[in-house]
Amino acid sequence: RKITIVTISDSFYELFEDNSDPEMLLIKEEMHRRPCLIIVKAEYKGKKYDFAVPFRSNISNSTPKSDYFSLPPRRTTKPNHAHGLHYAKMFPITSKYFLKYNMGGDVREELVLAIVEKRIKEISDAVQQYLHNYEMGVYMNYHVDIDNVIKKLKSEH
Repeated sequence: RKITIVTISDSFYELFEDNSDPEMLLIKEEMHRRPCLIIVKAEYKGKKYDFAVPFRSNISNSTPKSDYFSLPPRRTTKPNHAHGLHYAKMFPITSKYFLKYNMGGDVREELVLAIVEKRIKEISDAVQQYLHNYEMGVYMNYHVDIDNVIKKLKSEH
């Protein structure tokens, strides 16, 4: 399975300027032009959606391991924090909001890409498990409101 890594256009985040999801505004500030892994066609409430799973370099050590896929630390990763793909911050997305992101070119990024490519099934399975748990009402305090994002995306059409 080919992996897709993009960054998300500002026009997507502008959908949340009404403060309907404060977590999305925080993600906008934190993630501006940062990469997201696109998981294609994950199931949520019986429907298939593409999900953007953000790479984050300072995931709190109090975050359950099941809420993120750990990657080697970046130079910006603080002590007692993790770098990884953070499931609680993922959100449904459409390709209309994808911007090209060139990942690779240095040894660390190449290593991260290789790990993600090798473990993409595990990551996709964890995303699906997170979504299943979310549907059941099991999630962390600081999570994206997936239902609100879907509503916003539908109102765009």
